[in-house]
Amino acid sequence: MRQQEVFVKKAKILLYGIFVLLASGCSRCEDCQFQGGSETICETEFDNSQQYEDAIAERESSGASCSSTGGF
Repeated sequence: MRQQEVFVKKAKILLYGIFVLLASGCSRCEDCQFQGGSETICETEFDNSQQYEDAIAERESSGASCSSTGGF
């Protein structure tokens, strides 16, 4: 019985570690199309999420069409 408890505890720690790695590796990205060109903008390129949102809004106000890519 004791061996099973140790296994379950280790499995939980392993799964938690995998979840943390996956969650920390994700970032939001958007592809913006403008006058035949394309640009991918990712949140990791900015100091904070507000700067990222402002950059997307700036591209869209210039006539670009931006859509989420859900990148990493």
